[in-house]
Amino acid sequence: MQLENASTQDADNSERVMAVSGFVEHVGTDKVVGWAYDSSSPLARLEVTVRIGSKFYASGFANIARHDLLIASIGDGKHGFEIDVREAGFSTAQLAALEIHAISGVEVVEISRVHASALVTDLKSDPLMPTSDASQFPVFILGPARSGTSAITLALLESGSYIGAGEGHLLPLAHKLLSVIDQHYHRVGNEGSTMLARVSSDAFQRLTRRAFVQLVSDLFPTPHWLDKTPTVEMVRAAVLMRELWPNARFIFMKRRVIENVLSRRRKFPDDTTESHYCDWAAVMSAWLAVRKELGNAALEIEHRQLVLNPRDVASSIVAFLEMPELAVEGLNGYLCSSRPEQTDASFGSTYSLERLDLDPHDTQRMIAVCDPVMTAFGYGYGENYYIDRT
Repeated sequence: MQLENASTQDADNSERVMAVSGFVEHVGTDKVVGWAYDSSSPLARLEVTVRIGSKFYASGFANIARHDLLIASIGDGKHGFEIDVREAGFSTAQLAALEIHAISGVEVVEISRVHASALVTDLKSDPLMPTSDASQFPVFILGPARSGTSAITLALLESGSYIGAGEGHLLPLAHKLLSVIDQHYHRVGNEGSTMLARVSSDAFQRLTRRAFVQLVSDLFPTPHWLDKTPTVEMVRAAVLMRELWPNARFIFMKRRVIENVLSRRRKFPDDTTESHYCDWAAVMSAWLAVRKELGNAALEIEHRQLVLNPRDVASSIVAFLEMPELAVEGLNGYLCSSRPEQTDASFGSTYSLERLDLDPHDTQRMIAVCDPVMTAFGYGYGENYYIDRT
């Protein structure tokens, strides 16, 4: 949520600054979502209209309670809006042309849209900027490639509750940079009369943390954003992400190696089977190493559950992220219509290890790499997905 004034229209061209502020955070064929607030009338629930030029399409009131607005001291927090525009049947071109206005008394103020894709061309670290930000509520979607991460990401983006990109790959840099700083000081040392000795390792650590907190604040004008980076580096960075954003939540998508490799072969036919299962094992092992530290900030979802019971998955995500209960229908509808990463045309099937058609030597190597993780998650190597413990 960006807390600067929205663009205003002042008919008398005076220097008076209008008190109405707000942002449009999502514009879709189903709804328009955002917030609007008049600081001169904090308890007012502003009317919000959807137009193209002089043509009126829909309206509603900014009266929805939102925790992010409350903690940001935007009145009593009840200034969110969600306007149903399904009957309008907007085209892509019309969505781009929509004008959203907030009405407060005789003032009609156009509300700016959030533009999360703006290019950041300069970074400046403010020493007064904190090294963590509890006003942000990000969701990190983690897991091996082809485990359902894209389906969850796109469902949350489509819900209008979060902004972000289909792929992240930026924030693991924070973890890497901090590791490089530690390694450099450990290798070179910071004693004696060197220039390095005049700068503490902690100073660089704070600089890096502050820079990433500030960078995200610049990238995402709302506190509810998401990141999907399905790599081992991002999983290893999860604990740091929670340090930077204490209210972060983590959704880890998991899948048995056999179906995961078959799906990867289908999607990435030029990569070797060994690279597929080694990456799977690395990501899953990294998760085992960090999930205890994340505690109740983490939710694990089995890909097979996503395939067979999307409504249950939608319900668990809504509860975990404390989203409105109405969001269950939207998430479930998207997950059912989009279909998560699948292995082949036989959607939801399970296979034995023999389906990978490996020779005995390669089979032994794969088991050596994957067995500790398979055992830890209770996976079997037969057509039964899990180990039969009876």
